[in-house]
Amino acid sequence: MNKTERIAVAVLIGLLVAWSYFGPRLMPAPPPPPAVPAETVAGDATVEGSTAPAATGLPAGDAISVPGTNAVPVAVPKSAEMTPIVRSSEQNVVEVTNAVMRLRFTSWGGGLASASLNDFRSTVDMDSDPVVFDFADRIALSYTGLPGLSEADDFSVEPVAGNGVRISRQADNGLVLERTAVLEEGYAFTITDRLVNTGTTSISISEASLQMGSMRIMEAGPAMSGMDYLGVDALLRADGKIERFGKELPGLFGASGGCSRANVIGAPMAASMDVPVPLVWLAVKNKFFTQVLAPVAPEEGGTSARVRVIRADTPADFKLDTVSASLALPAAVIEPGATLERQSRYYVGPKKYAQFKSEGKRFTEIMDFGWFFKPVCKVLLPLLNGIEAVLPGGYGMAIIMLTIIVKLVFWPVTHKGTESMKRMQKLQPEIKKLRDRYKSDPKKLQEKQMLLYREHKVNPLAGCLPMLIQIPVFIGLFNVLRSAVELRFTRFLWIRDLSEPEGLMAGFLPFGGLNILPLLMTATMVLQQRLTPAVGDPQQQKIMAFMPVMMLFIFYGMPSALVLYWTVSQLLSILQLVLQQRKDRLTASAVVPA
Repeated sequence: MNKTERIAVAVLIGLLVAWSYFGPRLMPAPPPPPAVPAETVAGDATVEGSTAPAATGLPAGDAISVPGTNAVPVAVPKSAEMTPIVRSSEQNVVEVTNAVMRLRFTSWGGGLASASLNDFRSTVDMDSDPVVFDFADRIALSYTGLPGLSEADDFSVEPVAGNGVRISRQADNGLVLERTAVLEEGYAFTITDRLVNTGTTSISISEASLQMGSMRIMEAGPAMSGMDYLGVDALLRADGKIERFGKELPGLFGASGGCSRANVIGAPMAASMDVPVPLVWLAVKNKFFTQVLAPVAPEEGGTSARVRVIRADTPADFKLDTVSASLALPAAVIEPGATLERQSRYYVGPKKYAQFKSEGKRFTEIMDFGWFFKPVCKVLLPLLNGIEAVLPGGYGMAIIMLTIIVKLVFWPVTHKGTESMKRMQKLQPEIKKLRDRYKSDPKKLQEKQMLLYREHKVNPLAGCLPMLIQIPVFIGLFNVLRSAVELRFTRFLWIRDLSEPEGLMAGFLPFGGLNILPLLMTATMVLQQRLTPAVGDPQQQKIMAFMPVMMLFIFYGMPSALVLYWTVSQLLSILQLVLQQRKDRLTASAVVPA
């Protein structure tokens, strides 16, 4: 590769990086969505102060098929419009607490007004208040589709023994809702709803839904490319498949990802999407926290769901503000004097694997470890937590120790790869002669090279093993970091949050601030390249020299914990090379010529 070619490669890499940052802003905005008559918009697709239609443009009560569900569309109950609710009475609130959280049940709507998590800070500051989910704009566990028993109505709410609360109200048609919620030791509680028909005629329950509170983006750091900070997960009852709705949400506003961006001007403030298939449970989540609604009896799971998204009211940049959902319940007819009783589990808390595992019903799928690397994640996360529990220094030291353990486990493979590279280096003069002899016959050159490798028992691919064996651990750790709450706001040395890029002087420097670890990682890669025996085609060696620069741009915006793992792994590889070269020198000096 001559000087001109090196300059061309460097320019191409620079253009590629620049396009990743500035391309979305330079692309023309997509055309605005077609106008939809106001009377045909689904009821829950408007927000207070907004009359824009939903991006889906569905008639009220209609449903759309969701890609990947392979299901026939099913009618979804209409939801009440998100218009301001005029309250004529004072709010009565009952608090129930345990060691990890505080719940506030309200008489307004008879549901959950807020949830506070004692063990998690709201910001990176050590003295910040606990995380609080405020459901004032959308009371969690309120009913829609039950006239007189909805979020707009006032309920009676009172505490009961055993860390619980009782909520009740009678509608004008004689239907009475008697609700009991009991908080347990963790982040989940059981809701028991008894619908009693005190009237003289049958009452049909065909459009009842339980709504879930809104989830917002809580992290203040720069969003990492390729990560969905807001989403909805669902376990389908028919085939046991997990459906994830994260990447589809921006598309409801016209943003399909990549270089496409939504036309903020004229775009609706809210959009909705229907999941028209029976569900076992429904989860609304952000990066580290989630709400999960799961009817207790499998045969009484949700018949469908509706996802609702609100975008941020920003003049230029498009981003999502909140996501919420409602779960439609099976239809039923309650005869006079009869009672319909239903139980549900409601989880409000961190995305913690141990907590999900204790709940069962495949709640652990909310962690989104992926399919292929799930076994690796299931080993890495408990191992990381176990190391942190016994080793001082927090998760930063735990990641360093995890890296050392991985290196020790794969030492035989990496050592074999290093020895193979050394043998390959000794063969370079012979390979150069073959290249000069058969430079006009690539096929013959390849045959002679393979014959030479077999003769000296050298595997040309063995040198790739040290890199290849780290890929499953690396991707597994990446999947753990994008969901596990354990590393949230975890400090290490100068790093304030291992789950995010460092972002030093973010207010003064572009691209999210200064990240020191990726620079250190690049320096270790350069040093490792200089210590590694030079093998392979000279042209390939020159191309590989640009790898540290490419890795710098790839890793620069990644979580600090991931960069820490890779940097320590590089340092250990350098140490291994130094020790091996020292051993080779001592062995060579001990040999006395005959």
